Amino acid sequence: MLDILKEYKNALVFEIEDFFKRVRSTLDIKDFWFYDSLDRLYDFLFSGKMIRGCMVLFSESMFSGKYSKDSIKCGLSLELLQSGLLIHDDVMDRDTKRRGKDAIFFQYKKMFDEVNVNDSYHAGESMGICMGDFAFSLSFLLLSEIQNKEVLYKLVQKFGQESAIIGIGQMKDVFMSSRKDLPSEDDVISTYKYKTARYSFSLPFSLGAIIAGASENTVTLLEEIGEYIGIMFQIQDDKIGLMGDPTITGKPKGSDIKENKKTIYYVYLMNSVNEDEKNTLSSIFGNSNLRDEDIDFVVSLCEKYGVFQKVSQKLHSYSNVVKDKILSLDVSEVYKRYLFELVDYNLNRDK
Repeated sequence: MLDILKEYKNALVFEIEDFFKRVRSTLDIKDFWFYDSLDRLYDFLFSGKMIRGCMVLFSESMFSGKYSKDSIKCGLSLELLQSGLLIHDDVMDRDTKRRGKDAIFFQYKKMFDEVNVNDSYHAGESMGICMGDFAFSLSFLLLSEIQNKEVLYKLVQKFGQESAIIGIGQMKDVFMSSRKDLPSEDDVISTYKYKTARYSFSLPFSLGAIIAGASENTVTLLEEIGEYIGIMFQIQDDKIGLMGDPTITGKPKGSDIKENKKTIYYVYLMNSVNEDEKNTLSSIFGNSNLRDEDIDFVVSLCEKYGVFQKVSQKLHSYSNVVKDKILSLDVSEVYKRYLFELVDYNLNRDK
C-alpha cells in the first residue's frame, strides 16, 4: 500500500503548489501577514504525511478504479482543515513542537521576541488562532473549485457535519484534561471517536466514496470502518506520545502527561495502582515542569500493571471487528487487502 500512498501524496503535493500560486495571485490582499501566512502554511502542509488527503483518493479509487481531479482538490481541502485543527490544538495544549519543528504559534512567539512585543507568548497564541482560521478558509475556498455541483453540495454538507463533531470532540478533550475525577473508559473512547477517528478516516473514506457515486449504505459502512481504524490510530498515538522518541515523532516526550490528557492508558493505569502510587501520579500528571524520570516512572507503572498488554488486547478486538466489516464491502479483493494493511499498520506504528 505504501507505493500507492506515495502516488497519492505526489498528486496532493502538485495540487498544493498549484493552489498556493493561485491564491497568491488571485486574492487581492497585498499585506505582509498574508504572504507570511501562506509561506508558513505551505511549509506546514509539506511537513505532514498527508494520510487523510491520501485516503480520499484511495476511497474514490476503491469504487471507480481511479482518482479524479475532484478527489485531489477534496483531499487537499481536508489537509488544510487538518492543518488548522493541529495549529489550534498546539495552542490549547501549549505544545511548542509539531512535526519536528516549532509549532506555528511558537514561531510567532519567537518572531515577536525579536521585536520586543509585550506578552509575546499570548500574542503568538493569538496569531496561531488566526492561522488556523486562515487554513479553514483556504480549505473551503479550494473545495468550492470542485466541478460537479451536485457532488459539491454533498461534500460541503459532510465537511460541515464532521467539523461540528470535531469541535464537540475537542471540547470533550479539554474538559477531560481539566477535570480531577477519573473518566470512564467509554468517555475516553467517545472523545477519540469525535475528536480524531471520524475526521481522520471516516470523513476521507466517505468523501472519496461520495465523489465516486457510492450508495448511502456504502458510505455509512465506510464511516463505521473509519471510526474503528481512527480509534486504533488515536490509541497508538497516545502510546507514541507517552514513550515515543521525539526525534522520530516530532513531538515533545511526555506532552500528554504534562497536559494531563485522559487517555486510555491513563484510565487503565489509575484503575490499577495503589494509593501511594496514585498520589505520586497525581503530582506528575499536569505538571508543567515534567522531568524525564517522571515519564519513566509512568511507563514503569504501565509495564508493572500490564497496561500496555490490556490496551493491546483492546486494539486486537477492534482489529477483528473492523476486518469483518471490511470483508462485507463490495469492492475488489486488492482494496480489501489494502484496508487490512492499514488496520495492521495502526496496530504497530511508532510515529
